[in-house]
Amino acid sequence: MTNRSRIAAAVLAAITVFVVIFSSVFLVEHADHDCTGEDCPICEQLYACAQNLKNLAAAAVTVMVMLAVRFALQAVMGQTKCAYIPRTPVNLKVKLSN
Repeated sequence: MTNRSRIAAAVLAAITVFVVIFSSVFLVEHADHDCTGEDCPICEQLYACAQNLKNLAAAAVTVMVMLAVRFALQAVMGQTKCAYIPRTPVNLKVKLSN
């Protein structure tokens, strides 16, 4: 992993934590606001924050299911690695001197 990709991963993780914390705080603070009716900006923001949290939760569940399937398949199939190794002149130790 290069330094640039580590920095990008850290920035994305920080942004995700920022969104989760501040969406949760906004939902808690404005849960019982006095709604002005249709097109209430606070209600629209509450909906957006709730959708952010639902989407992040769905992504987390998807990752966990994928990891569970991977570990289950590794347990069933064993720890053997089935990697395709292409046949190249270097692998076959062929000398190409014409």
